[in-house]
Amino acid sequence: MKLSDVLRLSVKSLTERKLRAVLTIIGVAIGPMALLMIGSIVAGYGDYIVSSISGLGQNLIVVTPRTGYQLTRDDVEYFSNLPSVVDVTPFYTTQGEILIGGERKTVYVYGVNPQFVLKAISSLNVKEGYAPSETELSRAMVGYNIAFKENGERCYNLGDVISVTVYKVGEKGKVEIKRVNVVVTGVLDKFGGAVFLNPDTGIFVPIETLEKTIGVREWSGILVLVSSPDLVDNVEKTIREVYANKVEVISFIAIARTVSNIVAAVDFVTFAATTSSFAVAVAGIASSMITSVMERTREIGVMKAIGFRDKQVLLLILSEGVIISVIGYIIGLIFGVIGARFLSGSTTLNIGQFWEIRAEPKFTVDLIARSILMTITVGVVGALFPAYRAMKIPPAVALKYE
Repeated sequence: MKLSDVLRLSVKSLTERKLRAVLTIIGVAIGPMALLMIGSIVAGYGDYIVSSISGLGQNLIVVTPRTGYQLTRDDVEYFSNLPSVVDVTPFYTTQGEILIGGERKTVYVYGVNPQFVLKAISSLNVKEGYAPSETELSRAMVGYNIAFKENGERCYNLGDVISVTVYKVGEKGKVEIKRVNVVVTGVLDKFGGAVFLNPDTGIFVPIETLEKTIGVREWSGILVLVSSPDLVDNVEKTIREVYANKVEVISFIAIARTVSNIVAAVDFVTFAATTSSFAVAVAGIASSMITSVMERTREIGVMKAIGFRDKQVLLLILSEGVIISVIGYIIGLIFGVIGARFLSGSTTLNIGQFWEIRAEPKFTVDLIARSILMTITVGVVGALFPAYRAMKIPPAVALKYE
């Protein structure tokens, strides 16, 4: 018997029992739909987070003081003299408000050497002008969303003065309102959100500007630039050993590794959770096929009487299960893609106050292959026992069956 004949007979059998076949197909479709929808979102967000962190500079280390310790110029000098370290700069971050297109909006003020930032983050580019050096006080490099509105209309030009209202926590927790006036020397290209940094709504000024205008006395931390990502672990280890519990040491390459491991773990949990729906689908196919075999006992007997062999009967019933799985997978794939697009498009993930994520779902080859394999396995396993039972029906008994 040809394969085309097997498929034709299988389809004919399923169309004769439309309602049962449709319900079984829906049960099968839930598995790949859930796996593709959840798995693609996890992969998309995970890839976005890892690439964002890596884009901040895989050879960058952030050192922040713990309570009771204050970083000084001596620490900057020590970090500068470490082997493999090519540049070091202190930094201070705070929020402020400015007028953008007649509206008062929140911006992020980064007291740091702007030229260091461009050196450490290679994906950050200057659209116009230049980044001021650490000695050019009251000069600033601003983000794209500060210089331009969303419609592209210009808000600030090179040479314009921006007045930033900064809320600083002073002694005894009292909030002090300070004002910083800076001249725009450079405008950044549009970058997008990133962990610890929001360049598009950021104002980068030399840290000494903030020290003199708003009275900054303690830095948020020190940025250490290493010559190669391969040497980051050694420098990080040295700093931890020397400073013990005085500082927190964070490297972006280590964060990226950690996030990758977390994403892999979440992906495994997702896969494990969705297997329950596949297990239900196996039971659904088995129940449907057993009922079908019982209803077709006389038909199977006639087929054997006219020359069908046991293996051909087995193949016929198994092919019905596979066809149900294939149709169920196609339906699950369609609704999985639609569901993933809808969820990713309607949801924005906020991590802290500096990072906003809106990532596209990622349908990897591994995810698609896994969903196909699981769905086809469901069809084969679910139909295996009914097919074996049909194969073992004696023709004489089957012909007498009522």
